[in-house]
Amino acid sequence: MIIRNKKLIGVISILVGVGIIGYLVFVSKVVFTGHKTDALVTGFVVHQNGAKKVQNENNSIKKPLKGRSPFVKFTTENGQEVEAHSKILQLFSVTGYHEGEKVNVSYNPKNPKEIFVMSLKEIPGLLLLFGFGILLIMVGKSYLFSKNKKLIQ
Repeated sequence: MIIRNKKLIGVISILVGVGIIGYLVFVSKVVFTGHKTDALVTGFVVHQNGAKKVQNENNSIKKPLKGRSPFVKFTTENGQEVEAHSKILQLFSVTGYHEGEKVNVSYNPKNPKEIFVMSLKEIPGLLLLFGFGILLIMVGKSYLFSKNKKLIQ
């Protein structure tokens, strides 16, 4: 396969990589700026035309490498009950969340549906996305700044 426009591929790759890392920063900034509270896992996210909540956690046993993001229910400092879900990619349903499990969350007081579940179970998804973003940036850089070496005979 001949790649005719390496610079375009490089720019697109870098932009997607920066976008992924920017998304991770945006989603996890609430850890440092938000309020922390306890929450209860009430269900799991199924992505079919938007995020829907399902109660059955046994569905994920069929696909043990595909985790499910938890829906959590918590009460804010001003007494408002909120139900929101984690926006981080979940891996491995074996080590995933279980219904009724208590977790700590950090939420944005201005928008309580913007949460981050403060758990070690979030780290594999964060690392995978971060690694993929860095890989895309490195591949894009290599395409953008590649040197065309021609053999002279």
